[in-house]
Amino acid sequence: FLNAVFGEYRPHDFANLLPAIYQPTDEHMGRNYAVRDAGRIVAVVGVFPINWCVGGVTLKAAGVGGVAVHPDSRGKGYMKLLMNHAVAEMRRAGCDLSYLGGRRQRYAFFGYEVAGIKYKLTLHPDNIRHALEGLDTEIVFEPVPDDTETNAKLKSLHDGQAAFCERPTESFSRYLKSWHYRPMIARDTSGQVVGYISAHPEDAQINELVARDAQTAARILGQWVRQAQHDVILLMSGPIGPELRALSGFAETTQIGPSGNWQVFNWARVVDALMRVKHTAEPMPSGSVTLAINGNGQPQCIRMTVDDQGARCEACDDPADMKVDPLAAVRLLFGPLPPSAVMTLPPRVSVLSAWCPLPLGFSSQDKV
Repeated sequence: FLNAVFGEYRPHDFANLLPAIYQPTDEHMGRNYAVRDAGRIVAVVGVFPINWCVGGVTLKAAGVGGVAVHPDSRGKGYMKLLMNHAVAEMRRAGCDLSYLGGRRQRYAFFGYEVAGIKYKLTLHPDNIRHALEGLDTEIVFEPVPDDTETNAKLKSLHDGQAAFCERPTESFSRYLKSWHYRPMIARDTSGQVVGYISAHPEDAQINELVARDAQTAARILGQWVRQAQHDVILLMSGPIGPELRALSGFAETTQIGPSGNWQVFNWARVVDALMRVKHTAEPMPSGSVTLAINGNGQPQCIRMTVDDQGARCEACDDPADMKVDPLAAVRLLFGPLPPSAVMTLPPRVSVLSAWCPLPLGFSSQDKV
């Protein structure tokens, strides 16, 4: 059904496009909601669970994908019916937040807003010649085999990041193949696995680069660009770390954009996790802000604090320093624009400009 609906404009094969989530099992297929008319499927929405580990805290997320209505059944409200059902089910299941990709206004109707942080680094062979001169970039790439030992080794590197989405060992390599990307192991001259990339076979864009340390990440990327002999784009999300700092030091250009469409259900848990991981990566100045987030019929009040005890966020009943609706709150706290570009900030909450945007975003290989 999905292949037929999305194939209206160009051929689609969801089993190969997203092999980690479209598998012929009851567990995988049971993550899709469908509407039937006279026994035939006429509309589908998929809700896929994601455990997002952020600084030692596991947030219960859900990715929404495969939103499809048959051409002959459009205009009957099926998409609205399914999306409202999906959001209600995510709330009922206790999800902390949800992600999807799509048109901003279309999904704002269901509580989603374009926000988050994604870094786009463009590198040219000239950058490598000048910036990495004298650095041993001898790296050998080979396709990732789909075996348990390799999956476990790459998963260990992946799970060493400050923020990452949980992936089962047995299907780890499938995630790296999502979106028709090609995973490649990176070995040093001694044959040791020092990292991996997930790159597009045609334009050499890299959606995921994981290495044992920042210098190795630079070596891997340097060798990949040298072999490509043309511009290479690297996409990165999550908290700023040594890898991003190292790579941004010699990239030709660096751009910041949104990481997707997001809806937050549990504001205290999500903001708390992201504040903590950001404070670890780049210490934030002291202060306290109380926000009342009113909307979706479930108002929440949160107190954000940074002091000598660290950074944290908790639910509270305190008088609010500022009141915002959920869509504005997503933009205010998670970017990609700075808070002052989202709305005028009263002096008592001006510290948000030093704290935000918080690093909302995960690897494109985990998106649905």
